[in-house]
Amino acid sequence: MNKLNKNIILKSLAVLFISLQAGCYEDDKIRVNTVPKGRSGLTKLRQDPQSFINPASATANQSTRMVVAIFQNPEATWFFKVSGPSEQVTATEASWKTFFETISFEGNKPSWKIPSDWATGAEKPMRYATLKIGSFSPPLEMAISSLGPNQDLLLNANRWLGQIGLPPTSSENLNATIEPVSNGNSDYYLFDKTGRGSGKMTPPFAGGPPIAQPPASAPAPSVKFETPAGWNTGQTNSMVKVRLTKETDGKKAQISVIEMPASANEWEPNVKRWQQQVGLGGLSETELSARVSEISIDGVEGQIVDLIDMNSDSDDGTIAAMIKLGDSAWFLKLSGNKDLVDANREAFKSFLNTLKLK
Repeated sequence: MNKLNKNIILKSLAVLFISLQAGCYEDDKIRVNTVPKGRSGLTKLRQDPQSFINPASATANQSTRMVVAIFQNPEATWFFKVSGPSEQVTATEASWKTFFETISFEGNKPSWKIPSDWATGAEKPMRYATLKIGSFSPPLEMAISSLGPNQDLLLNANRWLGQIGLPPTSSENLNATIEPVSNGNSDYYLFDKTGRGSGKMTPPFAGGPPIAQPPASAPAPSVKFETPAGWNTGQTNSMVKVRLTKETDGKKAQISVIEMPASANEWEPNVKRWQQQVGLGGLSETELSARVSEISIDGVEGQIVDLIDMNSDSDDGTIAAMIKLGDSAWFLKLSGNKDLVDANREAFKSFLNTLKLK
């Protein structure tokens, strides 16, 4: 080997040695760390396999109760929704029912009274307001939002049913899914169902396409009537065609004329609901039949029920009639403090005699 080749080989070996030295830093050494047995997670996995289930799949099987109050006003439809584990929603039922009773509208803006154990939550997208219910962790929420007027109740109901794992309903059975309610200030629809699923959605329609507006329909017939003496005209909306109010010595009553789809409304379910509202749910069939009679309103035959019991513990009373005219079911009610309702029987009768629906 000549001297030139020997120098080349020596230089190459020197470069290789330097490169190997440069790569052997402390951080590149392989380490083996021993994890204490109690912290490895294996013990917990063996003792409680359920704790490692995917939270999303676990939520899908929980019992979920969803309650939505829907207020349909001329300018907008308002949704007040609480959804969560059924035992929590049921435990706070008295609280959110009382809350619904306080909701009223000035123009198109809602107002309410918050129960003492509730709190106002942070602002969230697509919500008018968020209220935190009770002391659960995480807390239940009352999500308040609005959309345009005349929202499709059937489409909303089926969307909510799907969110809690229940089958869809039909227009013929809609009144078994969403029922009309009056809190004395406003009339609204109530959805209250329990199923299995997360119940999570962005109110009121996440998880599906936008809600389609119902097709334009023929204008509702103009309602004509004569206002009884001493009664004042109250606020109306797309559902309540007539509202008259009266207040005497702090006692309140109202006369209302409500139009709803005839296909989704029958007499018996509504009578049962009115009974519950005035504390007369325990009436026997014979006792109830004695309170029902035939009535004719604007030439259309219907039924009327007298749900006033001066000896009951309830302060409320209702006299309500129902007739069907074309595709509409018309509800005609005198409701409120039972003393004032009882004292205005003749005024209500006179009102019905002047009512023109066609």
